[in-house]
Amino acid sequence: MRTSRRLRAEASSETLSPGQYSVLAAVARGPMTLRALAERENISAPSMTRIVNSLEASGFVERVAHPTDGRQVLVWIADAGTAAHSAARTKRTEWLAKRVAKLSSEDRAVLRRAAAILAEMSAK
Repeated sequence: MRTSRRLRAEASSETLSPGQYSVLAAVARGPMTLRALAERENISAPSMTRIVNSLEASGFVERVAHPTDGRQVLVWIADAGTAAHSAARTKRTEWLAKRVAKLSSEDRAVLRRAAAILAEMSAK
C-alpha cells in the first residue's frame, strides 16, 4: 500500500492530484458513471462529483448522456485528460525505474517473481 500511495503521489503534479490521477486512469480504460467511479475509489458520491467537476473544469474529462439510462451520465476522458494521464504515468514510471535500477540483480529477480505471484493471486 505504501508503494502504491507513493506511485500515486509521484504521478501527481500541481494540476493533477493523486485522486484526480486515479480517476483519469479509470476513465482512460473506458467511460464510467459517477457511481461506478465512486465505488471504484471507495469514496462518497459527493466527493467523486467534486473530483469530476474539477477534472471537467480543467478540460480533462467530459460528461455525456448515458446511452440507455437517461438518469445517468458517463464520464469520458478528453484529449487533454489523455495527455495529462500519459504525462503523469510517464513521470511515475521514470521514478520507479530509477529506484529499481539501483537494486541488485538478485533483488530485481525477487521483484519479478513477486509481481508474477501477485498477478496470479489477483486473477483468481
